[in-house]
Amino acid sequence: MAKDNPEERGEPSPPVAGNKKEHKHLHLLSFLNGSVANSWKKVEDKFDKQVGGGKLFRDKFGACIGLNEDSTYFAHELFDVLSRRNNVEPEKGITLQQLKVFWAELDKDDLDTRLEIFFDLCDKNDDNKISKKEVETVLQWTASANKLTSIEKQIESYASMIVKELDPDGNGFIEIEHLKLVIRELSNPEETKMLQNQDVSTSNFVRETIEIINDNRKRIWVLILWLAINLGLFLWKYMEYKEKETFKLMGYCIGTAKGSAETLKFNMGLILFLACRGTLTTLRSTFLSSILPFDDHISFHMLVGVAISLATFVHMIMHLGCGFPILSTCLSDKLKEILGPNFESKQAGYCDLLSSVPGVTGILMVVIMAYSFTLAIPSLRKSEKKLQESFHHLIGFNAFWYAHHLLFLVYVLLILHGYFQSLAWDWLNRTTWVYVAFPLVLYAMERLNISFNEQKHEVKVKKAVVYNRNALVALYLTKPEGFKYESGMYLFVKCKDISKFEWHPFSITSAPGDDYLSLHILNQGDWTSELMNRFGKACSAEDEMKRGGIVRRERTNDLRSSDKYPHILIKGPYGAPAQNYKNYDILLLIGLGIGATPMISILKDILNHVKTNAPQNTEKNSSCSNKTPKVPKRAYFYWVTKTQESFEWFKGIMNDVAEYDNGKEKVIEMNNHLSCMHKEGDPRSVFITILQNIQTEKDIISGSRIRARYGKPDWKKVFTDLKTKHKDCNIGVFYCGKSPHRPFADLCRNYSDGSTKFHFHHENF
Repeated sequence: MAKDNPEERGEPSPPVAGNKKEHKHLHLLSFLNGSVANSWKKVEDKFDKQVGGGKLFRDKFGACIGLNEDSTYFAHELFDVLSRRNNVEPEKGITLQQLKVFWAELDKDDLDTRLEIFFDLCDKNDDNKISKKEVETVLQWTASANKLTSIEKQIESYASMIVKELDPDGNGFIEIEHLKLVIRELSNPEETKMLQNQDVSTSNFVRETIEIINDNRKRIWVLILWLAINLGLFLWKYMEYKEKETFKLMGYCIGTAKGSAETLKFNMGLILFLACRGTLTTLRSTFLSSILPFDDHISFHMLVGVAISLATFVHMIMHLGCGFPILSTCLSDKLKEILGPNFESKQAGYCDLLSSVPGVTGILMVVIMAYSFTLAIPSLRKSEKKLQESFHHLIGFNAFWYAHHLLFLVYVLLILHGYFQSLAWDWLNRTTWVYVAFPLVLYAMERLNISFNEQKHEVKVKKAVVYNRNALVALYLTKPEGFKYESGMYLFVKCKDISKFEWHPFSITSAPGDDYLSLHILNQGDWTSELMNRFGKACSAEDEMKRGGIVRRERTNDLRSSDKYPHILIKGPYGAPAQNYKNYDILLLIGLGIGATPMISILKDILNHVKTNAPQNTEKNSSCSNKTPKVPKRAYFYWVTKTQESFEWFKGIMNDVAEYDNGKEKVIEMNNHLSCMHKEGDPRSVFITILQNIQTEKDIISGSRIRARYGKPDWKKVFTDLKTKHKDCNIGVFYCGKSPHRPFADLCRNYSDGSTKFHFHHENF
């Protein structure tokens, strides 16, 4: 049988039934989830919990043996087959003893037994033959179980292909011996062997600690410096007021309030500097990138925000709960001596203090900050929290965006609050402006530059493609003159037709050498939803194309004619962690869903060098040089997506890699994983595996020349393989996706040793 990748799959040797080596094929047919396959006790407990001493019926069989809810149909079919094999009437249910017999068959370490069960699943009329109609039935629920819409639309033709492949005698049906032969040919003993040896010994505590410190040294020293500055400012201001008359009256209240205020002023300036993306992008390209963690500026921005919240809370409590009550009960003469002329000679009550300039400005600042910071909480900013429909518009990115712009008022109020403070008598002691003046000017200059040059930021849409009923739009834009960027960077997009104020960030998916800019924008919010609708209308129905059951609408714009597309403006580019990819000889690029976008730009850049025959390196790909390469020598790309339709997004780059990077030693290795599919070897995936091996021109799942794999990657195996192939190398690991990045950071640390190092970088998704 033809194979699409003989090197990857290996040359199988036909096993003999009952041979001790038979177990190497068992990963090809597994009816049980790995989490429950090793424990009859768990199944027994579930049986007792569900039916007690009664009988188990088919509707509860799947849950009892550990299958998921989406496997209900498969569980029912499996129950019926096992009942027939054991002469049990399925409608009467089964006892615990009969369930144990069923379990023993499913868990048996014998490929022949598992093949017979699978054959019986397909053989609906129990005539020991699988007809084309029965193959269609199995393919239908297989495609449905794996959410493969393109296969569902071509069931009949695919069933014919399978019968033709598995029926060498031309009888029009499949016999079990033919099925056994094909299943055994799909075995990959090398892969099985690697799976058995993938474990890494646990590092000792000292080594792990050293690795953590080494990997985070830039973060650690900056964090220590920041904490030291905050502590120093607090103690300095506290000790300063300890020597004043006010301390004798108000005690630690005034010292703590003023100390927290000093840290607040410092952090208010720092957080604004961290919002100056243009400045940070420029600094990233200097020597400072070797000592400052620019990749973490968003995380640091949020950390500083937490510090501001804490300092504000302490400052407020010290005044409202301690300082104001003391001052409001103080004699007027003493109060005037301490407080100054604000209250003249009258007794200052609690309300008088609240209604003073410092009191009013302070309250307003707290209200605005509380509102803005609350909407910045990730679950609210991403609309993950579900509110009542009438209140849902109060959260989300739009609400976060506008609320953050209200913080401009906080800076105005902060300066007024500091200038009119009652317990400072000269300009030098009113230091708020010292901390915020430079960041304010810098931030204002960046914003004014964007506003004054807005027309220069407008780009033309050369082409737009809307995929999967407005799930994603790919925009191909004119490249502004002088627009220079590196792969991995991102830019901000504004659509004036939707909003004149909103800018939204997106990773660039084109390569620096391309004569256009491309963006892939996923529909995941109000603004992006409206963008999809507008581009969907612009892409006329005449341009709608169906490819393997996947619908896309495409339109190429004639730049000389009137522009029918929405008006698009861009600003940027801005630095991101992924642009560090050129620092490494070997790359591991990991993208989850739309998180693949920065990696696509990197792959295009590498592929452009391959196309132009740019010299990679005279050394073998497995070796590493000490010099920083201009182009990585090897890149491994892993893309994990939940839907089959997603493969259409980047099919062009997939086919380009297959066409151009086909030398003896490939530079790019593509690994596309469809996480909604059941793992290879699951009975619900067997016919799909057979189809993939029959049709070699293009993959039936991805629609490209790069074969899609089932389920999520075995990351331990991935890291083990890389460590084995690339000894004495610094391997750059770049990750972008919604899932937490911590597991990948841990893998990088655990698989690094003295000779091979995995350096982890993650995008702020």
